[in-house]
Amino acid sequence: MKRAQPFRARPLLCAVFLLGCGVEAHPIAPPIGGSPTTSSGGTTGTTTGAGGSTASGGTTGLGGSSATGGGSGGSVQTGAGGSATGGTFGSGGSASGAGGSATGTGGSATGTGGSATGTGGAPVSGAGVTINGKFVPKDKAVVFIHFGHSNMRGQASKPASLMSYFYNTQDGLWTYRGSFAAAKEETAPEPPNTTAGPGMAILHAAQDARQPGSDVQFISIGYGKGSATTVDYATTGQFYGAFMTWAKALKGNVTFGGIVVMLGITDGEHLPSSQVPGFPMRMAQILASIRADLGEPNLPVLFCDYEQNATGTLAPTGSVGVVMQPLIRMLPSMVTNLALVPTDGLEMQDDHHFDMQGHKDWGGRVISVMKTNGWYKW
Repeated sequence: MKRAQPFRARPLLCAVFLLGCGVEAHPIAPPIGGSPTTSSGGTTGTTTGAGGSTASGGTTGLGGSSATGGGSGGSVQTGAGGSATGGTFGSGGSASGAGGSATGTGGSATGTGGSATGTGGAPVSGAGVTINGKFVPKDKAVVFIHFGHSNMRGQASKPASLMSYFYNTQDGLWTYRGSFAAAKEETAPEPPNTTAGPGMAILHAAQDARQPGSDVQFISIGYGKGSATTVDYATTGQFYGAFMTWAKALKGNVTFGGIVVMLGITDGEHLPSSQVPGFPMRMAQILASIRADLGEPNLPVLFCDYEQNATGTLAPTGSVGVVMQPLIRMLPSMVTNLALVPTDGLEMQDDHHFDMQGHKDWGGRVISVMKTNGWYKW
């Protein structure tokens, strides 16, 4: 394969450092006029706010605590680290406290991450992270995990007009590799490589698609290695633990938005021919492991379709392309909530790597595909 940085045999594949901060759960003050009731193993009791009615049949907590009762100004609070999946408020139950009330609508609240929304009260999550000295609630800290071969690592160095898009920081965009830093390329680094990949394009596109007035913070956890294959990214391989260590460190304190993957072309080029047909199953197993490790069985996957503008043996009609393209296109039928992100018409840096304009356009397609499938919620 021809690249600015030559491929190494099998071991490697494709996916700032400012203001590092730690991750922490945010403690919750007891609601004014009421005391929290702790749930253990998913049972809850009742909570009465001063002057308010008893809320019976409170939310079900999974591994955490829940507190219903009158909060100042009518806020509903969920205990630190707690979640409510399919939990229900008591029928018509309400909780009132000093200065405000939160009235359940029909008494039901569902959601991953433990938020319970009532009419008249603002939901407040007790879980979250601290970024640049500011606490960010779990529902406003959205993480994209992106990993893959050299195209994910990034090979782009042109056009010059897009340098600021990829290399300047912007409020609300972050990377996480054990600590938070303002995001800029390289977001999926493979030193000494310094060229750009899709990480910043994904973050920018996600931020541009926010609802008016949203203050959601978008976070990249990226990992890219030139020439790496699905064998290398398997749980028994050398790279799975690298990026998943960072992702698991944030589990329970952030909202995982999606998994973005660039893999396939290197399986066809670097693995023995006897292993190539196993690509779809290996990929499905990697994604299942990520979802299981994060406790997110339905986490969306945005998978790079085969590089349509690749040339030579890597072209869709080349010796690698004719084998790998059909295997990649098996994935949506094998993995739930997986969609292929088109690559047609993208500008190229060389025989199969995108240039900066190509990455910008492809990152926009990632978010567009999410919106089309109802996966983008911010």
